[in-house]
Amino acid sequence: MIQRKQTLFLLAALILTIVCMCLPVAVFSPQGMGTNVEVYNLWVKSGQASLDFSVAPLFALLLISCPLNVLAIFMFKNRMLQARICLACMLLMVLYCIVYGYYCFMGGLDASSMTYHMSFAACCPPISFILYVMARNGIIADEKLVKSMDRIR
Repeated sequence: MIQRKQTLFLLAALILTIVCMCLPVAVFSPQGMGTNVEVYNLWVKSGQASLDFSVAPLFALLLISCPLNVLAIFMFKNRMLQARICLACMLLMVLYCIVYGYYCFMGGLDASSMTYHMSFAACCPPISFILYVMARNGIIADEKLVKSMDRIR
């Protein structure tokens, strides 16, 4: 049911997740001479065009959340399962932010002499988290409405 606001929130979260998977999430610029290092969700691309796949867990978390999101969209008849799937996607987005923080700030990447610049795509998972919260609240409100209507009869 695409007309439900929860479905629109889930669809927007799916689109943001796919955008985040495709775009670079961070750029490390050297303080002196050198080339920039771009961090994608699947690899780290240095200036010499070499790829390092040490950040692949970021991609894995987003890759797991996409089918769960699609499943949540099509589970509109079972609202409680849909709410649990939204909760799982919310946990995946929180875990993504923790892993992203580790790689970019705590030394998961060897970029101690470089300046960190966050990209637009790094903002997509927190926004997706907010959309999941809004969708879950709408799903639970719908369930309460249906249960209250059953009591009136």
